[in-house]
Amino acid sequence: MKKFLTICAATLILLTGTAKASDVEYLLNNAELYPTSTGAAYCDEIVRQTLNQITTDDMTTYEKVRACYDYLVNTCSYGDNVLRLNFAEDNGTARAYGMLVGHVGACDDYSCAFAALTRAIGLNCYTVYGQTARADGGYTGHIWCVIAIDGVEYVFDPQIDDNIGAGVYYRFCMTYDETPGSYYDSEVRWGYFEPFY
Repeated sequence: MKKFLTICAATLILLTGTAKASDVEYLLNNAELYPTSTGAAYCDEIVRQTLNQITTDDMTTYEKVRACYDYLVNTCSYGDNVLRLNFAEDNGTARAYGMLVGHVGACDDYSCAFAALTRAIGLNCYTVYGQTARADGGYTGHIWCVIAIDGVEYVFDPQIDDNIGAGVYYRFCMTYDETPGSYYDSEVRWGYFEPFY
């Protein structure tokens, strides 16, 4: 009986996880796409090169977004994005470029790179500044991404998932309700990339 209950519990966990994964796939694969460039040739070129390296034309939107997220989590590390200093302005395109070329940056840089990549795919991805929960309690300033689909905001936070490093993503296509206490929303405002509309 104990073995039967263990198998049932494991099956339930797998089914729940699979249902969530398929919901995310359905959501991203059915989102309207409006490919958008950053408007800065130096950044748009590295975005194009990166997408050509990590995606193919036959991939679904979900697969492309996951490839972008995986790329940042698996190839980048937390630190000072010194390449952004090569540009006169400290903006989202400089931060995205620095992260995609140098593979080192802070939350701003992870988020700007993810936004530039997914906007090129066609999603309404923008950066948000607010506060996130600290592992040792309290909150700290932070920048993350949101993709808006049909009026709902979905959180994507590659820097936090890279920091957790457990091989499981806790901030990939989650609503704020699905991440209770993770973000302090009374001070949330747009960051480097604003929504399309």
